Amino acid sequence: MATFDLTSKDTTGIFSDSIVAMPSAKNTNVMRNIEAYLDIDALVAAGGSFSDGDIFQVLEIPANTLVINAGAEVMKAFTGSCTLDMDFAAGDDIIDGADVTSTGFCAKGTNGQTNTVVGSAASTYTQFVSTTDTIDVLLAGAAPSTGRIRVYATLIDCNEAGAEATSAARDALA
Repeated sequence: MATFDLTSKDTTGIFSDSIVAMPSAKNTNVMRNIEAYLDIDALVAAGGSFSDGDIFQVLEIPANTLVINAGAEVMKAFTGSCTLDMDFAAGDDIIDGADVTSTGFCAKGTNGQTNTVVGSAASTYTQFVSTTDTIDVLLAGAAPSTGRIRVYATLIDCNEAGAEATSAARDALA
């Protein structure tokens, strides 16, 4: 079991570092959806090899961010008998034991959180992240040699938007 940081170019097959910052916007405290791909085919082509229980740090989440929802979609089926756990610190609170041998959105699993909002009975995954962290994918079962997953999260940046203005540019013109 090894850990592969897909946010760092030091990992075989990754060609640039990710930036621990939300995309810029006029109002910085808006909701955003971010995504990244775990592409086993590309990593194998670059010389990577993987085994049962490997952990992939996929999405980098900035400090002071509220994660409203997170999930995964299998874009290309994985090697037979692979399952996926997804959470911070390689846990399984977001997705637990999802079958990734066929395409589609991953179900929550036995102790994961639901991936849909359905009225007042919703049990969506939410977590406030106070320090920079990664959402990790753990692949269990057969060693993966093929497959592609899109990992996504809906976030709100809760950092201070900046100091309040004490004077406006128009005041200097008078």
